[in-house]
Amino acid sequence: MLVALLIACGERVHAQTAGDAPAASPQKPSPRLMAGKARGRYDDYQVPAGTPLAIQLRTSLDSGSGQIDDVVRGTLLEAVSQDGVELIPQGSTLHGKLTDVQPASRQNRTGRVVFAFQVIEHVQTRSLATIETRAVTFDATLGPKEKFRDVRVPADERMTVILASPLKVHMLRTR
Repeated sequence: MLVALLIACGERVHAQTAGDAPAASPQKPSPRLMAGKARGRYDDYQVPAGTPLAIQLRTSLDSGSGQIDDVVRGTLLEAVSQDGVELIPQGSTLHGKLTDVQPASRQNRTGRVVFAFQVIEHVQTRSLATIETRAVTFDATLGPKEKFRDVRVPADERMTVILASPLKVHMLRTR
């Protein structure tokens, strides 16, 4: 069994993915071994910014009751691998928060929630890494006879979030 210590770096980037549909997946850039970065018994890999992560929400979201900084959790549905090396295993937990909440009101007839993830937790080792994903926005849409509508996103919603900054992974060398 490989034990991975995830280490992240990067700058804050803000972007939005609109609508009630999952975020669009750009062409998936492949993680690559960073040349000259191997130290002794470890190899350093980098998952580049722009990498899509397929997730399933574990937290329901509601513009009518949510507050900024409310906790948002997600589970990674597909492992992030490169050349047969699993860098982030399926089942890892993403931890984030609501960054904007607008309940439906007379001034704003449709509700909105915006969230991003800041930490990923390795499913086996429980090691934590700081990550930065692009913000994901869900806006409500009014029905034909509705005056107001909040947006509700169920806890089992599947979607794609995009890394906004590179993620470095420090792996124990197996050879």
